[in-house]
Amino acid sequence: MIANNNFTRDKLLTLLGKQLVYQNQKCEIIELLDGCELVLQILEDETSIQATQYGEGHRNVPATYILSVFDGEGNLHADIISAGLDRLF
Repeated sequence: MIANNNFTRDKLLTLLGKQLVYQNQKCEIIELLDGCELVLQILEDETSIQATQYGEGHRNVPATYILSVFDGEGNLHADIISAGLDRLF
């Protein structure tokens, strides 16, 4: 596995907008969270109900996944490798 010292925030930001297949669903990388996590949005017709701050569901939004980029040892997380994102670096 590759150590995280080879990656910068700028390199990770280049992944925004890339499409991939994750868990047999076509997804797009839509955001990089501060904790080095990528947000994938499912591009198929799957939606989930978004709750308000009071816990009431009022609207459908696209389903998403949040993937950690690195594991606890500083290597690429297994989910990133299984999604094929390691080849994009």
